[in-house]
Amino acid sequence: MRRILVSCAVLAVLALPAAATARAPGAARPGYLVVSKAVGDGGVHGAPVVTLIVKGFVLGRVSQEAKVQIVQLPSVGGEGAPQVVGADVSSTTIRYRGRFSGKEYRGSKFRFRAIGGLYRVVVRGSGVYLFAGGHGHVTLRGSRVFQHTDGRYAVDGGAWRSLPKSPVTRTIGGG
Repeated sequence: MRRILVSCAVLAVLALPAAATARAPGAARPGYLVVSKAVGDGGVHGAPVVTLIVKGFVLGRVSQEAKVQIVQLPSVGGEGAPQVVGADVSSTTIRYRGRFSGKEYRGSKFRFRAIGGLYRVVVRGSGVYLFAGGHGHVTLRGSRVFQHTDGRYAVDGGAWRSLPKSPVTRTIGGG
């Protein structure tokens, strides 16, 4: 009898992680975005290399001069707060659509993260590396001058692609 109880307890403990990660039927699965060595035209004053709206997380770093805007949008369970770490980074408060406040970070060689909420992240500059997961969409744009050497991206485990010279929007996550 004792062996049966111990066996049932072990099976229950092993089944907990599987039950915790199970989705409701019909629920969309989260997706992922990876951007590597992104370079845009115009530096910090040019068009955004990445404009991302995602419910989930964003991790990134910039190795050269860049500007990153992070706005946390209202959402259910949005508990995280963006964090930026770097020796040479400054920040200013910004407004998105006049209603939502956020921060704009500017500098080089810094890391940023936004975890546990709905975020709008806009990155301008060069030397951009970004990893995001969850549900949302991204608009990507590379360099018109340095095509095929301006970085690459992959969405939801798909093939690596060169950043496009004109803005392209992709969905992250899906059914």
